[in-house]
Amino acid sequence: MRKEKPKGSEIAEKRKKVKLDTERAIEGVKKGKKIKFTPTILPKMNSVEELEDGQVIGVLENEIEGDETDLPIGKHNIFIAKIDGEWKGFAEFNGEVVAEIEKVSIKKHHWGEKKREKPQFKEEGWCLFNICLVYVWIFCLVSVGVICF
Repeated sequence: MRKEKPKGSEIAEKRKKVKLDTERAIEGVKKGKKIKFTPTILPKMNSVEELEDGQVIGVLENEIEGDETDLPIGKHNIFIAKIDGEWKGFAEFNGEVVAEIEKVSIKKHHWGEKKREKPQFKEEGWCLFNICLVYVWIFCLVSVGVICF
């Protein structure tokens, strides 16, 4: 668990160490403009503390300007961490943290309880659901239940 929020440079560096899971990318459209989320494939973690310390969980590509998220147009690295006992999320763009995510919830699943599936969008407020972070074979063991911008 961390004591302080990440810097944009830290998030950008961590993004270089993860691969994108392009097979699980999703797109949404609002007013003819696209928003796309591609989850990352996290490196094998030895403890939950590694996740709590902070990980880039995906890349959000935004073509929408001036909506409720206030995110600039472009690619944003989405980072989550447990800070002072609470899960927080951040959007990094060009080495700067440009937004703090309003809501982040983490869910742990028992073996065989939940299959790994594609994330989902809810356009109003641009919420993402069911982002599997830790999986074994086809089963999800830890997921982000919801992220809202």
